[in-house]
Amino acid sequence: MPSPSLTRQVASLLSATLVTGLSLLLGVTLLAAPASAGDASERAQRRDTNPTGTASGSQVNGAGNLKLRLAQTANGRIKVSWRRPGPASRFRKVVVQVSPGRKMVTKLQSYKVNRRKQSLIVSHAFGATPASGRYTFVKVIYVRRDRSRSQSPAKWIQAPITSECRAAAKDQATVASFNVRTWTGDTKPSSPTYWGRRGPNVITEILRNGAHAIAIQEASGKAGIGFGPKTQQRWILDELNDKDPDTTSRWVDALPDSAYKPPAGRTPGHIGTRVFYDASKYTELDAGMDRVQDSVAKMDSLVPWVRLQSVSGTQAPFVLTSNHLAVGNPAGNLRDWQLRGRQTQQTIAHLRALRSKFGDTVILAGDLNSTANTIPYDNAHYLLMRAGFYDAYASRRISGAAYPTTTQGVFPVPRTPLRRDYILTLGAVKGSCGYVNQTYNRAAQIASDHFLQRATLPLPAL
Repeated sequence: MPSPSLTRQVASLLSATLVTGLSLLLGVTLLAAPASAGDASERAQRRDTNPTGTASGSQVNGAGNLKLRLAQTANGRIKVSWRRPGPASRFRKVVVQVSPGRKMVTKLQSYKVNRRKQSLIVSHAFGATPASGRYTFVKVIYVRRDRSRSQSPAKWIQAPITSECRAAAKDQATVASFNVRTWTGDTKPSSPTYWGRRGPNVITEILRNGAHAIAIQEASGKAGIGFGPKTQQRWILDELNDKDPDTTSRWVDALPDSAYKPPAGRTPGHIGTRVFYDASKYTELDAGMDRVQDSVAKMDSLVPWVRLQSVSGTQAPFVLTSNHLAVGNPAGNLRDWQLRGRQTQQTIAHLRALRSKFGDTVILAGDLNSTANTIPYDNAHYLLMRAGFYDAYASRRISGAAYPTTTQGVFPVPRTPLRRDYILTLGAVKGSCGYVNQTYNRAAQIASDHFLQRATLPLPAL
């Protein structure tokens, strides 16, 4: 459990952080068109090898109605260009819309454009900063004099990545995050999401990802309720140790079950939030449990953490935390949105205290239950970015970017970049050496309603 000094640090940080409060504004702004970047934009467009986010599922430049094109400018903005669908005199107005979400409903900015123009320089969407890995979604709309419309499909482009991975291979650590879904989520043996079917797939997904330290969420199933005499987290650990082809592996839970015992008057909380690691690859230097408490939440969100170092001792230590914010309704319940914002502020305070105590890179990994489509906006991610975290998704090496991090039980999985699961770092070294959204597209492969996330992260050189 955390030391008294660390508890005092957290309390102090919480007090300072929570005073800032949360903004509840949904920005829908009509802006004047900014000036063109001219030749600099054209040069940036020629240099950019992936100007439209095609790796994340966006259409290529010039495809679809209005032949919309996006490109980064030299000064980090976006050049939007398109083809007018007829003589300018036929139209009442032209609007370019920009949003951080594909549904174009969150933090929407609308730029009114001269009817004769066919290009515009715009800023990236709200929250789409170089450290965020976020996309800016763009749509162009023509309104005819009879008020009918002609519009482009939404197209997207990722924020410029300015922090490169320059760490040597020996100074890189690979970690993962996986919401495995509790085994009580579906108790019908005939269902494709029944644990008897997807449990073995969970083990397959963990072992094929290659990380030896993993943040787990929802491994909360109790023993003796139809899946045998073991708890869900113990079942997973035993299966990993049995099925791992590396005969030297030794998978363990960073904390004993006693660490999950709640204080007097509190519910157990999200006891399925765990940190598993292979003790044949990492030495545990320290571990503890922090609780994110809120009077509105039915359950505390738990933040187990472990300080690990490679068994060779030649790599800098790091702290891995597992995180699971309030479930609620991420789509549009204001009460839940405010709750997750408060929980994020507490989480930031806890992780800053860990960073202050050890001086290591601190890794936040888990299910934040907040997305780019969350109304009024993705406050969890936004607050973390403001606090100085770096999103591992802001990488030039991303796999599975065309798919969401959750399946919603729909197969084949629709192509759209939407994240609910995150891996972020807080530390002196910024950047990401690679990110994998570990997808599959057949119902027989179902392991959870979430895909496993994996990131390779730079650490300070020893």
